[in-house]
Amino acid sequence: MLEFLRNGVRTWYFKALLGLLVLSFAIWGVGDIFRPGLSGNTVVKVGNIEIGSQQFTSALQRQMQNLSRTLGSNFTLEQARGLQVPERVVEGLVTEALHESEANALGIAVGKKALVQRIRSEPGFRNQEGQFDRSVYEQTLAINGFSEEQFVSRLRQELSRAQVLGSLTSEVPVSEVLTNRLYSWNAEKRVAAYIKIQHDAIANIEKPDDAALQEYYKGNESLFTAPEYRSATYVHLTGKDVESDIDVSDADIQKLYDQNIDAFKVPERRTVQQMIFSTEEEAKTGAAHLAEGKTFAAVAKDLLRQDEDATNILGDVTKIHLPDTLAEAVFNLSDGQVTPPLEGPFGWYVMRVTAIKAPKTQQLLEVRIDIRAQLVQERSGEALYKLSNDLDDALGGGASLEEAARQVGVVAKKVTKVDRGSNGSDEKPMNDLPPGPEFLTTLFNTPDGQESELVDLGVNGYLILRNTGIQAAKVKPLESVRNRAIKFWKAEQRRKQTEENSKRILERIKGGEPLEVISKSIDVPIETSPPFNRHGEGAANNLPRSLAAELFGVKVGGASSAPSDRGYTIGVLKEIVKAKVGANSADVKALAEQLAQRIGRDLEIQYNNALRQHHNVEIDQRALDNLLSQF
Repeated sequence: MLEFLRNGVRTWYFKALLGLLVLSFAIWGVGDIFRPGLSGNTVVKVGNIEIGSQQFTSALQRQMQNLSRTLGSNFTLEQARGLQVPERVVEGLVTEALHESEANALGIAVGKKALVQRIRSEPGFRNQEGQFDRSVYEQTLAINGFSEEQFVSRLRQELSRAQVLGSLTSEVPVSEVLTNRLYSWNAEKRVAAYIKIQHDAIANIEKPDDAALQEYYKGNESLFTAPEYRSATYVHLTGKDVESDIDVSDADIQKLYDQNIDAFKVPERRTVQQMIFSTEEEAKTGAAHLAEGKTFAAVAKDLLRQDEDATNILGDVTKIHLPDTLAEAVFNLSDGQVTPPLEGPFGWYVMRVTAIKAPKTQQLLEVRIDIRAQLVQERSGEALYKLSNDLDDALGGGASLEEAARQVGVVAKKVTKVDRGSNGSDEKPMNDLPPGPEFLTTLFNTPDGQESELVDLGVNGYLILRNTGIQAAKVKPLESVRNRAIKFWKAEQRRKQTEENSKRILERIKGGEPLEVISKSIDVPIETSPPFNRHGEGAANNLPRSLAAELFGVKVGGASSAPSDRGYTIGVLKEIVKAKVGANSADVKALAEQLAQRIGRDLEIQYNNALRQHHNVEIDQRALDNLLSQF
């Protein structure tokens, strides 16, 4: 439960208080309300409500802690500012204060009884038995940076705000006529007949003369431009650099083994064959044949046309690998026994156990190496951090990157001419670079001849590099890329001819010539699509979605065309499949709920804008900047 809360509780209240970045500047702009000079410790003032520096920094800390837990790494202030987290925190505080001001103006109050009931009903405060547990409650507040007094105060405010917004956005009426029309429009489908004109069908493209090739080369220099390359000397610190310094005793290994003994328990496993029938009667027939003495493979072959291998598809399984409707029966069998017909997720099953492996507990000797590796990995983090500090200190003392690496006992490596895509000058991938995107990002952000900062790569260790050279992007000479240029030029000519051919065919269709006649004249088969919607969903894979959308703009018999990866597709609308509103009541109801939510959000945005006009909002940007500089 606590792990669930650490990852973000999904109830409406915790989304408001403990969730990640849920507010957007799409609601209002904020530039016009930032002004210096609020009095005392106040950084934000909304009407008569003042928000102090401590409230802002606490809210910012909670947001950053939530992000750190979600992303699995330390979330720095620099990263937060890059994502405008401080601005979003301010905007959230302003929103809360606006709603609180309005609640106060309307005389809305939340009593102690309602607060207690709300706290006791929150799933995040319950123990494993589903009961409210004060120790869980207190621990959850501590994890999320709240004292009980702060939490109760925020909850009281939140419940009063909920009453304000709830009166506005709950039970939003949605027109049945509007819903039905939108559903009919969106669920309507089309069926098309189409032909495909392929680029490859155009053969015998002659080579271009020098003038044509030169013109194409000049007009498409980006196709023949070598990317920017950079070279570097770098040090990549990983767990392997400190493994030899990690001491793991036999007692340590024994202790971890004892503490996690359940993890080393291997459950009973069974090798299972199965036959799946469409009906219970067919399954009973199969079971009867088995009872007569026929082999499992023979029955599968006679009744299901399966070969012997197909009856072994389940292989070695544990009880949890099987659906509940099958697991109990299978694990009650003895070796060689067969189940009666069982209803399962894909039909009626007849299953046979061919081998049983009893449950066991892996002995320490079997898992010793794995446990030691786990302990080494866990303890290497601190050692690796110390090594990175030693490297940083050596560099700070004036050593070069190579000298500093030698001083701490690691090797400085070199990479020569790598592009942003991790390819070398031979256009082949460099596979021995440090993992993750940080290496190339750091290299291409570091000026020539300079060293980067020490970069924390998380589970991948630490990285620091020196940019040792930049080769700017440049266009390759035509002679060095002549063959490629000729290939591209030919492909372009095929594309142009295919486009012209498709235009002529489309004109013939629009002139009244049947698609069947055109198909025969160019020896290209007609294909028919399954019904598809306005987004192209449901259409065959080789019917471009852009064409599907175009066909919603024509009448039956109308035509359109669209490019695809391999050519052009010309389609003729054959049928309009109207949506059946009455037959899809569940989908219509879901659409009505979506409309209600969207209308509710629109009303909330308009309401917030109105509150902004009614309650004066002031933000002391200078004070906020000072707080962030000291954060």
